[in-house]
Amino acid sequence: MIRLENMLPKAFLVGIIEMVDMVGPEKTYHWIESIGYRLAEIEGPGFEGARDDNINYLPVCPFGNDLVEFIEIYGERPEEYQQLIDFVKDQKHQSEEGWNYPALSSAVGILHHSYSKRRAELAGAKLLNLGSKSPVSKTKEYNEQAIERSGISKDEVSGYLDKSFSVFKIEYPEEE
Repeated sequence: MIRLENMLPKAFLVGIIEMVDMVGPEKTYHWIESIGYRLAEIEGPGFEGARDDNINYLPVCPFGNDLVEFIEIYGERPEEYQQLIDFVKDQKHQSEEGWNYPALSSAVGILHHSYSKRRAELAGAKLLNLGSKSPVSKTKEYNEQAIERSGISKDEVSGYLDKSFSVFKIEYPEEE
């Protein structure tokens, strides 16, 4: 049951489905990304979550409860979400700068990635999204290009994902 107090997050989750159906996964990806950037500019510079040196990880999954509840209501993960995830994975693998893409375990990871990335840029840093974990299935996804660029092992990233839902490496310009 969708209640008024949580209607807005559910509307966004339904909006993702509607956008994929109307304009396809590429334009939907850019739409979600632009929302994340705009929200970050409203919030201003900074980082969400916990820090361990230049590793930033988020112990709580953004929209996690809403996504789990939405999928329970919907009955299964919407195909449109998988289309978005597949689009991003294809773009990441085709790009010479694949480290700039999110490690997606859910479609809402696009919003979280663009929001976090832009807030870091406003703070004078870059973020590499090393991995994420699905709040629904607990499946871990990795961005191999970002892991390689970061100099951190996949096992270390996996260790962070055991206690969090997303892992970023913070790069400052003087460290590049």
